[in-house]
Amino acid sequence: MKVIGISGNRKFLDGFNRDYVFDHYARCIEKVGGAPLILPITTNKEVAKTYVDRIDALIMTGGVDVNPFLYGEEFAAETEAPFVERDTFDYLLIEAALEKDIPILGICRGMQIMNVYLGGSLHQDLKYYGETRIQHVQKSSHHEAVHLVEIEKDSTLCTLIGEKQKVNSVHHQAINKLGEGLAVSATSPSDGIIEAYESVDDRRILGIQWHPEMMFAEGNNEMENIFRFLLK
Repeated sequence: MKVIGISGNRKFLDGFNRDYVFDHYARCIEKVGGAPLILPITTNKEVAKTYVDRIDALIMTGGVDVNPFLYGEEFAAETEAPFVERDTFDYLLIEAALEKDIPILGICRGMQIMNVYLGGSLHQDLKYYGETRIQHVQKSSHHEAVHLVEIEKDSTLCTLIGEKQKVNSVHHQAINKLGEGLAVSATSPSDGIIEAYESVDDRRILGIQWHPEMMFAEGNNEMENIFRFLLK
């Protein structure tokens, strides 16, 4: 059974820091026959490398905004307070996973910080992207679809979920400049926002802006193959 690492988050609650992830990620990995392994936050490079040495693929999970200093910008009014340890942790995991050449799935923040690691940048709020009339921060339950994405026909993502999908959406930032070695694999047809990318070489990177883990965990099997991608 393949072991899939899931990058952890941290929250201060009841007087203690707690490392955690939402249970959707682990439930999705179990559903496709993998063994999920939650990776607690560390800023120790050797510890992060040891994590990656023990897994077969990696999920970079969602969370707070990426520090804009990492892509050469100052903080916009809408950007959340930085979580420096999380940014450092994510960078260490990405570095180790690329060196090991294992599949990496980045979801929401995970997609965004991988893009930044590879030299790309972000729109710090959707209003800096331009006009959009659809919900990218949805008001309905987070596993429900709220808008359409169109997927590039020759992309890996298309082989997984087809040319069109209705997806959920919980993000106020978006990809601006695309990172080195990446190609757009899905956009929102209503406004052109980048909804997915993938690597153009053999590093097996897939970045998803929506939350397929919430959809698949709650019974939307259209998202299943996104997680099977990690088992190949």
